[in-house]
Amino acid sequence: MRWTADGLDTDRAFFHAFPPIWEPYFGWGERRTVTRPIVDGIIWSLEQEQALDVLAMNVRTTVVKLAADGSLVVFSPQAPTGEFFRAIDALGPVSHVVLPTYALEHKVYLPAFCRRYPNARVWVADGIWSVPIDLPLPLLGIDPSSGGVLKRAEDRGADDVAPPWADEIDYKVLRVDSAGANPYVEAVFLHAASKTLIVTDLVLSIPATPPEVISRERLLNLAPNDPADAPAADTEENLKIGWAKASLVVSFLGPSRQSQIKGGAYDGKLKWEPGFEASFEKISDRLIPSPILRTLVFSKGKGPTRRFVNEVCDDWGGEFETIAPAHYDAPVRGDCASLRAAFAFIDDPGEDGLGLTTPGAELPAEDMGVLLQVNDVLEKIGLGKGTEL
Repeated sequence: MRWTADGLDTDRAFFHAFPPIWEPYFGWGERRTVTRPIVDGIIWSLEQEQALDVLAMNVRTTVVKLAADGSLVVFSPQAPTGEFFRAIDALGPVSHVVLPTYALEHKVYLPAFCRRYPNARVWVADGIWSVPIDLPLPLLGIDPSSGGVLKRAEDRGADDVAPPWADEIDYKVLRVDSAGANPYVEAVFLHAASKTLIVTDLVLSIPATPPEVISRERLLNLAPNDPADAPAADTEENLKIGWAKASLVVSFLGPSRQSQIKGGAYDGKLKWEPGFEASFEKISDRLIPSPILRTLVFSKGKGPTRRFVNEVCDDWGGEFETIAPAHYDAPVRGDCASLRAAFAFIDDPGEDGLGLTTPGAELPAEDMGVLLQVNDVLEKIGLGKGTEL
């Protein structure tokens, strides 16, 4: 991010005054928006790049057109650029906006979106919190009083109002309280007419080919094994190599075939060894939870996660055939069988105790080192003991 808008594409530029000190949530920025249909005429994907140096992935706003009146329900709006708003307006009038989870990249732009569409009703998953101080939502510019709070079925009372879109888009809320100081919260949605399950971070599918919105320059700079050889030639193969490396870093924080150079002209840059390709093959083009969330959240809250997956499959089994996550590929072929397989590590931890070889839930063990170290540190300081069964 930067302090001035000089040199930015005015149609893709935005300013955000959110207080975190890390990128990309403070100051001027520039993001391209790519719009694609997920279900023709009904559900769309509006993607932007979320990137910090080598950490690069796409982040998605999912938009559903209601059959009842042709208006839009917008899930997790992204950076408020002219291009983004123009894409929204081309799809129809906005009637509702939904904040399905607490994660910063999915909620930070909601206030700007609400200022652009002041008549949109706001719906927020129950239990949303903020960092570093857990402030009331209105102080964050998020006011659900025009809409309501999306609660778990067991928490709903007689006074809770069902969203007007509930006849077309059903919802459930996952809450894990044993993964840290604050709960993991995520609402998922079933659009029954199109047999589509809309999720945020519950599961994902990393494509072998980089999404269109990802910067080619970034990937070509990451493609060489030695940063001294960057950038690589602009070929599709090199773009795939750069994407594989970026995806491994995002997934594992410190994959086994990558190390950081210390000292010299390339101090802090990443150097790679051959063999990362096999790790990427093991995590790409399949439905999985993020390895980070799997390790630090879902494995800590096996009970609530298991009950949630069972509830989704018991109540919605046979009602969805595709899944639309907020990152990486969408739509993804997926049903209850594939969802259960993705979370099979919960009940089948295998010989390693982590389920890394459990059919359907495999992960490359050699790349888990940094994640497991992070997990150990968090447990030592009293976060994420995994007490829920």
